[in-house]
Amino acid sequence: MSISSPASALGDDMPAKAAPAAPQAGDIVASERSARADVYTVTIVPADSIVIVSTYSAAIDRVAELASTRRVDGWYTSDQTHYARIAKHRSG
Repeated sequence: MSISSPASALGDDMPAKAAPAAPQAGDIVASERSARADVYTVTIVPADSIVIVSTYSAAIDRVAELASTRRVDGWYTSDQTHYARIAKHRSG
């Protein structure tokens, strides 16, 4: 009895997995700026920071406001690798 790998058992007709969601140019991102829990940076991708705030809720509120005004998506990250979309205003 031979053992096949899980990938071969799925066959070639399986759809490719979608890429994880991540910010695009122009999107607004709130991120933890340092190890300090009270410092968050709000940026427009790929520009430098535009606002530094001292609470998580202020960062999220600012991202939502800017994303709405600019009609782009808003994101939060704590590690610059994983992103959570917190506002969606891009069409399509």
